[in-house]
Amino acid sequence: MSLNEYKESIKNLVDSINDETLLKHWKHQIEWDIENSDAIELSAEEWSLVQEGIADYKKGDVITLEDFISKRK
Repeated sequence: MSLNEYKESIKNLVDSINDETLLKHWKHQIEWDIENSDAIELSAEEWSLVQEGIADYKKGDVITLEDFISKRK
């Protein structure tokens, strides 16, 4: 999935949510994550999971955001 496809998927997700409070909390969390991205420390296990995710992405072993959401329902 390309960056533009991810952006479109996120836009579609946000457009489909009618809960303003949820969207405000999500926006607040994203802003906090961006502001504190340098301060977050990962354990060895967490870092390993990040590396596995990157390896899966490089191999193309990923699902779309829509597929992920539909599996969670």
